Amino acid sequence: MTSASKPNEQWSVFLPLKHFSAGKTRLGNIPADFRVSLIKAMASDLIDALLQVPNIASITVVGIDHRLLTTAANPRLSSYPIAEPLNINSDLHFAIGEENNIAIFLPDLPSISAQEISLALEMAASHKTSFIADQNEIGTTAFFSTVGKVATHFGLNSAVAHRGASAAELTDPEFRGIKADCDDWSDLLAIDIGNLGHSTRALMEHHLQN
Repeated sequence: MTSASKPNEQWSVFLPLKHFSAGKTRLGNIPADFRVSLIKAMASDLIDALLQVPNIASITVVGIDHRLLTTAANPRLSSYPIAEPLNINSDLHFAIGEENNIAIFLPDLPSISAQEISLALEMAASHKTSFIADQNEIGTTAFFSTVGKVATHFGLNSAVAHRGASAAELTDPEFRGIKADCDDWSDLLAIDIGNLGHSTRALMEHHLQN
C-alpha cells in the first residue's frame, strides 16, 4: 500500500535501547564494562549518522537518557526514559506520540551511513508501513510508518511478522550498514573495521591492539 507522504517530509526517529545491564548479552565472554562501552559506541555512531540527515526532525532514545550515549548537544535529541522496560514494542507504543512519519532504528548498526538512512526514508515515504530486514533476513533493523503510530513486531522472527502485517520490505544494494546488526561478537568482527562508525572503530582498534 502506498501513502501520500512526500520524500522530503520530516521524520521522527525512535531508538529503543535496553538498560545497559540487560543489553547485548550475546556478545559473548567479554568484560562487562567493555560490553557497555560497545553498546554506547554503537548507539552513538547511529545517532551521529542520523544527525547528518536534514529531514529528520527529532531523535528520541527510548528506554534510557540519551546523554548516557552521546555528548552531542542538539535540539533534535531527546529521551523517553523507562524505569523498568517491558519490551521493545510496548516501550515504543508508550513513547511514540502524534507524529505522522515515524522511523524506528535498532541501535546496534555500527556501520550505518547517513546516505543509507536518507535512501531508506525516501523509499519508506511511498508506503504506509515498511521495514528493512537484517542480514540474515530474519530480524528487523528498521521500521517506518507514514500513518502515525502502528503496532510493531520486533523480537524473534520479526521480519516474518512484519511481512505478515503487510509492511513493505525495503531492499537496495546500498543497504549494507543498515542490515548489518551486531547481535554477537562474530557479527561485529565480520564488519571491516574501516566501515565502523568513529566511536565503535576507536573502541575496537584499542581492544584488538591489547
